[in-house]
Amino acid sequence: MRRYAQRVAHALPHDLPMLKSLQPVLETALDAVIVLYPDGRVAAWNRVAEQVFGWNEQEVLGRPLAELIIPPQHRDAHRRGIARFNRTAKASILDRRIEITAINRAGHEFPIELSITTAKFEGDDIFVGFLRDITTRRMAEALLQRQAREAQLLFEVTSLAAATHSFEDALRACLQAICDLTGWPLGHALLLAGQELVSTTVWHDETDGAADRLREATEQIRFTAGVGLPGMVLDAEDPIWIADADQDPHFPRKGLGLGAAFGFPIKSEGRIIAVLEFFTYDHVRPDEDLMLIVRALGDQVGRVLERKRTEELQRLLAHELNHRVKNMLSIVQSVAAQTFKDAAAPGALRAFDGRLAALASAHDVLIARNWESASLHELIRKAGLGCGADRDRVRADGPDLRLDARTAVALSLAFHELCTNAVKYGALSNGGGRVDIEWSVHDGAGPRLRLVWREQGGPPVAPPATRGFGSRMIERALAAELGGKVELQFLPEGLRCLIEASLPGD
Repeated sequence: MRRYAQRVAHALPHDLPMLKSLQPVLETALDAVIVLYPDGRVAAWNRVAEQVFGWNEQEVLGRPLAELIIPPQHRDAHRRGIARFNRTAKASILDRRIEITAINRAGHEFPIELSITTAKFEGDDIFVGFLRDITTRRMAEALLQRQAREAQLLFEVTSLAAATHSFEDALRACLQAICDLTGWPLGHALLLAGQELVSTTVWHDETDGAADRLREATEQIRFTAGVGLPGMVLDAEDPIWIADADQDPHFPRKGLGLGAAFGFPIKSEGRIIAVLEFFTYDHVRPDEDLMLIVRALGDQVGRVLERKRTEELQRLLAHELNHRVKNMLSIVQSVAAQTFKDAAAPGALRAFDGRLAALASAHDVLIARNWESASLHELIRKAGLGCGADRDRVRADGPDLRLDARTAVALSLAFHELCTNAVKYGALSNGGGRVDIEWSVHDGAGPRLRLVWREQGGPPVAPPATRGFGSRMIERALAAELGGKVELQFLPEGLRCLIEASLPGD
């Protein structure tokens, strides 16, 4: 080693035979190449190393590598590694690639990929290191990880929110997912009402009761724009991070042992509809990646939550409408009872009541589906129950078909008239008759329903001398309402009714 050190003092590396043979490698390598003497001093330093680390060759030759590019926290380990190799010829990092950090002339620390091999020079080993700045690669990897993290969170939160049954459940799903992602124990949702954010009962609390004081403090504050964390989010319309809640002058809920907090807006069509806030007991510096994620999340989830809130409002309005319509039917029924009180035909009121009941039945089927559609099977079943028909004697056969509201109401009235007639005069008026109802859908200019009501086994049938209200309603009004045709055939073996109707396209 002494002989080696003496030679370093009198000669440059490229004058030495072994080092001179490395010059082509040093000059053509795309990576930074550094050659070290056995004691850790720099023997050679190529142009790429100059560009990466900011030192030129003349400035570094003969100087310990540790004081040039190795971060302070790793210098002792570097020196121990060199000493161990010189003593035992064993090293843990030779001839393999590792990723560590280095510093440049300005003291900036950055990631590098390093591979080290050895070569012999006058009986001693020299170290040849190949170093590559992987800052750009790490940034790209971090970007991909952030995008994957964002996509996963967006998928999980929007899926959870979409799968819930209420707006509040959707908010709870958001709080749960973000607390799981961050590891933070507390989350809370506030809704915008006018110009003020109103605290909700929607909280995420990993330890039951830990947030009680925070809840009480939250209830005492009116969060308008700029007031507290929620108000700051409302004012900025962007995520806000508070690293130390107790020390921040804009955070009024002090003395609760909280550390960091952050909040972000939930937006729909560019406007804030809610703010979610999260708390931990540790002091945490702002996480820029997380802020980017929740900014995107707020816009995405906002659309889901707004749809949930709209659906809830629609359900409330539909139930209110259902209540009002049934009240109106009751009023009509009372008026009819007074009108028919002295009528000569005692069955007139019963017939009228039955038709109102058929309307109410169709209404119930539709309200169960928010007035979107009604099942044909269900309409037939309810018509049979409403007129007292034996279910075992009525066979319904056809595809599972959902009808729009207009078609459902019209057919419900028709089924009521047909079923009532069958019970009183037709196939269901004795012990052996039956009714077969079959339908199918055919394509033409558009989808069309073809339904056949066929009675058999009842008393012999003859065409009536005059047509009653029920027959006229089925043949004329129903045909007009359905945009199709209706035919009643009074065959000796039983009544046959053919109904053809246009169906709305998908």
